[in-house]
Amino acid sequence: MTKVYDALSAEDRWIVGSMVLTVTGIVSGAVRRDPRAFGITTIAVIGVLLVGSAITRSPRFAWLLLFGLVGGILELWADWVHVVYFQSLVYTHDFGVVLLSSPSYMPLGWWLTIVQFGYLALRLSETWSRRSAIGLVTIVGALLPPWYEELAFRAGAWHYRPSPWMLAHTPGWIIFTYAGCAFAIATLAIVFYHPRAWGRAVLAGLFTAGSLMFSSVFWYATMGRR
Repeated sequence: MTKVYDALSAEDRWIVGSMVLTVTGIVSGAVRRDPRAFGITTIAVIGVLLVGSAITRSPRFAWLLLFGLVGGILELWADWVHVVYFQSLVYTHDFGVVLLSSPSYMPLGWWLTIVQFGYLALRLSETWSRRSAIGLVTIVGALLPPWYEELAFRAGAWHYRPSPWMLAHTPGWIIFTYAGCAFAIATLAIVFYHPRAWGRAVLAGLFTAGSLMFSSVFWYATMGRR
């Protein structure tokens, strides 16, 4: 275990720590049936990532934070479409403040997701081919919803309207949506990243938000309607 820890860079340790905190928080929320855990965990993890960036002074960390911030804020647009227009998504706890149609912590949730997935893609691409790195991150993205969405349902944070194909409380279209988003995040991180190229980070965030919207609408229209 010590050898594994020593092999990790300072950036790796902050990212891994943020992932452990994310999982711990949402599992705790599901076990206690407390939807507030999702918001509290999200805020805590973003705090960890910001502190990690300040301490490491890593250009890659800073770039990913800007990338994720833009994509996270614009994700509200996709949420609004599914909550208000399609009515496929139902938030059952707003954490005190609603932004458009989402709980106030939701942009932060996508912010940290983009940072974590983007970092994973960049690190894997250092030793693997770009195609392999993007492929693995896409698979991880597809595997995320079946347990993450189930935990959200059990915590009472949100749920989805039943669709023709369901895996417990997770619609099939959500699994494909997450895979598409993970593919976009990994691809844009690898293609657009350049130290201190802040304009490229903003563009990557814009394209990620567009990809999220396209992926969610496409898959919902394809397999989400009854």
